[in-house]
Amino acid sequence: MDEKKEDVDQQKEVAYYAALVNAWIQTKMDRDKLLVTLSSGGIGLLVTLLSAVKIKHYWELLLYAAAVICFLVTIMACMFIFKRNSSHIEDVLCKNATQDYVLSRLDRISSYFFILGIVFSLAIGFIAALGKMS
Repeated sequence: MDEKKEDVDQQKEVAYYAALVNAWIQTKMDRDKLLVTLSSGGIGLLVTLLSAVKIKHYWELLLYAAAVICFLVTIMACMFIFKRNSSHIEDVLCKNATQDYVLSRLDRISSYFFILGIVFSLAIGFIAALGKMS
């Protein structure tokens, strides 16, 4: 009877661990999907704002370019993450890999460039608002 209970407990632990790993992977993938979506929307917003607001100085155009480039880098990093994730999962299933440092680096790149894109976009919005006030 004790062996059967231990076997059931072990199956529960394995199922619990599998559910946690699946939730962790899904959360990471959802984060990357969200970054791609928000970055694409950020680019669309910047293009719309660029066509609606008159640029007075060349450095304003540089801010637009920097923000768009940051969002593009975010999108590209996430695309590489999507591609590399499948290979990494296959390697983990074959017991050939532990941690993928390229994936870790791409995660940091996507986060940093997304934040930079937001900062540049906020600066553009602030400048556009100041231009409307004068």
